[in-house]
Amino acid sequence: MDSVQFSVAWMEDSDIHNLRKETLHQKYELVKRRTINDNSAYGSHVMQFGDIGISMDNLFTCLGTNPANDNFKFVDGNSLLPPTKAVNQRYADLVHFWDKYRKAPDVLVRKVEAQKQVMEAMSHRMHVDNSIQLIGKLLFGVKRGPEVLNTVRPAGRPLVDDWKRLKKMVISLILSPSSSFSFFLSCNLQRCSVHRHM
Repeated sequence: MDSVQFSVAWMEDSDIHNLRKETLHQKYELVKRRTINDNSAYGSHVMQFGDIGISMDNLFTCLGTNPANDNFKFVDGNSLLPPTKAVNQRYADLVHFWDKYRKAPDVLVRKVEAQKQVMEAMSHRMHVDNSIQLIGKLLFGVKRGPEVLNTVRPAGRPLVDDWKRLKKMVISLILSPSSSFSFFLSCNLQRCSVHRHM
């Protein structure tokens, strides 16, 4: 895994620890131990860079704090167990929200809020996946679209052959809908003002 696994573990840890007592260095070491996964290829190999002097600062100076965790005593160990197996980066956010739901106290409001986050993340993921499938079918046909989208490039080949072309396409995809949407809003506003004056 990579920095995504480290980031998710950092967020999970921060959700339960007292950030007024824990330093950046303590959090880094805890999360590093949790995500290294026996130093395997699937573990996170994040390294510390930058101004090491700030690593002795308490986390709340950077991240704020959750008053509900102010009574948590820092222990130089981790109350969150490392994941039992590697998680695909694509699902790291869903795993984070699911764990948050599972570990939420039985206080109804907290449990419902955690469940809502899981459902929103899953709903958004389904929307994006369905949109990509539709684009694939429109570009390559109903039968060939899913096949093309599931094709993996051979090892050693770049993700994209022509980065300039990709950049142009992405920019046009971003600008085109926004200009169309602006035009639609302008037309709609003009129509509304015409109806008001009638």
